Amino acid sequence: MRKLSGFFLSLGLCLALATGISSAQTPDPRFDVCGQVRDSEGHPIPGVVVSDNYSVTVTDEDGRYSFVRTPASNWVFISLPSGYEVPLRQDQPCFYRKLDDKRLSYDFVLEKMRKEEKAFNLFFIGDPQCQNTLHVNRLKTEGIPDVKAYSRKQKGNCYAVTLGDIAYTEGGRNTNYLLPIIREEMAADKAGMPVFQTVGNHDFEFAAGVVDEINPTPALRRNRMFEAVFGPVDYSWNRGDVHIVSMNNVRFEGLEKPGNYSAGFSDEQLEWLRRDLSYVPKDKMVLLCLHIPISTKSLSSVKEEGKRHDMQNLFDAVELISGYANPMVFSGHTHTNFKNTLSGGVREFTVGAMSGCWWWSRNCADGSPNGYLVCRFEGNRLVSHIYKGLGFSDRHQMRIYRGDAVFGGKFEAFPMQYGHNTLLINVFNWDEDWKVEVYENGRLCASGLQPMARDKDFVPTDRSSKDWWAIGYNVGVIGRGHAKGSRRNNYCAQCWHMFRYDVQDPSAKVKVVVTDGAGRRFSESKIYECDSWENADYSEAVAPEYEETQIY
Repeated sequence: MRKLSGFFLSLGLCLALATGISSAQTPDPRFDVCGQVRDSEGHPIPGVVVSDNYSVTVTDEDGRYSFVRTPASNWVFISLPSGYEVPLRQDQPCFYRKLDDKRLSYDFVLEKMRKEEKAFNLFFIGDPQCQNTLHVNRLKTEGIPDVKAYSRKQKGNCYAVTLGDIAYTEGGRNTNYLLPIIREEMAADKAGMPVFQTVGNHDFEFAAGVVDEINPTPALRRNRMFEAVFGPVDYSWNRGDVHIVSMNNVRFEGLEKPGNYSAGFSDEQLEWLRRDLSYVPKDKMVLLCLHIPISTKSLSSVKEEGKRHDMQNLFDAVELISGYANPMVFSGHTHTNFKNTLSGGVREFTVGAMSGCWWWSRNCADGSPNGYLVCRFEGNRLVSHIYKGLGFSDRHQMRIYRGDAVFGGKFEAFPMQYGHNTLLINVFNWDEDWKVEVYENGRLCASGLQPMARDKDFVPTDRSSKDWWAIGYNVGVIGRGHAKGSRRNNYCAQCWHMFRYDVQDPSAKVKVVVTDGAGRRFSESKIYECDSWENADYSEAVAPEYEETQIY
């Protein structure tokens, strides 16, 4: 009987969300949009933030809200409050309603959690970036099942946020038709958790026929295909003592220039964020989820006034969140892992790609495996984070190479220039509070190693910090960045987490031990050679050649 009652309760919630019919409120003619937020038992929920991406208000003691709709708005949505389950429709987060010119009232019904959520896990999925159904199949068979299996090992509730580039529209190639297919693969039952989305530069529609007379701004018009599948591109939600915001920070110059974009926020976006945060207590943690990293951007490198203004808005957004407890930024876009500290002490985590090097192999260009980042939050603090490679144990956190190895294949070979007694150690998820130690025959010989300076050379040198094992596969074996039609820098990316160690005893057995900020220890003794690729050869099962966008 309990199962049946639960079924009918869930059915009732879905119907209420789908129809927006309000039995407790009559539309107020003084306002364009109004409604009520209540729980599944009919009790009003006060203090819930409601917005249309321009106006931002909060529900009163009766759970009611109202505001004048902005003509350019397309949605009304709530900032999902802590203490309530994520409402799902078709197994997708459903915190929003499409605005209808014939409807004024929009209600939301939430299911209260059975117990307080003091801690939770957040999975950050960077750049799934599916260009075709073969890529979707790898997402289906490798990516999402790994996420679900790993979520079962976590203590507490799990949620996921993508960091943009869900599909792979580029130039004259529109792949937005894949978005509904990918949406199905990211359903909560398949992923093991609700998956929230962030838009990226490859998720927009570029056809000239994409017209929206209400919103003449190209950035708004391009949003529509993504929004039709996933809902608003700028929104917020809450879990425990953490306020999570996802925003579109990709700014295009015109409808016909898909490769001509920059990072930034419009004035309207910055003002929306300011209003949204005005309802967040200062002792809450704020996470800002974006596609393009902020730490790689500089105002001094931008000449165009409009781009400088938009980028300044992005930096101003960092200043806004810096006033909250332990604020952080999470981004994707580069298909590499690195971390930086922004102004105001805000930490930015840039997450490697689930697609790696665009599904050509099983690794990113910086040597990190295709994968995702898992963060655990307790109260208003990040207490641990780990990068999980697809198909690998979470103990796989590094790779060791000899300084005289030769990596590559039929297209190109890359001879290392350091010599046999030098070891290069790639620690995929290294952070500044981590410790890297090297043991020879069980004796500690080096502690507190620091990452090597990053280099931009496209061939190995005696100062190179790139991961030539990964480059050797992607460029030398597969031919990406070597054969015509692909850009070398995409497959020869800088590595922010390579360490050098000169062996004291050439005959010693070497072990590298890494201790992360949570005190977990990871060790590795295997030295990777050219024949230890751990990769399937996907070169015969991908789309034809095409011109790629540079990611830097």
